[in-house]
Amino acid sequence: MESMKSISPAGLAIVSALVGILLVLILDEDSLDVIGNVFVGIGGILLIAAAQNDYLDALEKAKLQNEIFEKQMEYFNKMRNSRKSSVKSLD
Repeated sequence: MESMKSISPAGLAIVSALVGILLVLILDEDSLDVIGNVFVGIGGILLIAAAQNDYLDALEKAKLQNEIFEKQMEYFNKMRNSRKSSVKSLD
């Protein structure tokens, strides 16, 4: 899918429009309905897959942030405890 990264949004829109116009010129009305519904179905599936991927990425990011937070809390608690023990030893 590296080729998808090299095409601009405008270029992709132009290619899509040209393919659509070509299909309108070639196919009859019933075939257009069928092909259109197939494309809509494929588009819906792609949107579901992309949304799930975004959701899983967000979960992973939240998990990593939580791990960092827990490590920071552990570090600060160790620092606080070591300061308490050093203050007690001075007494």
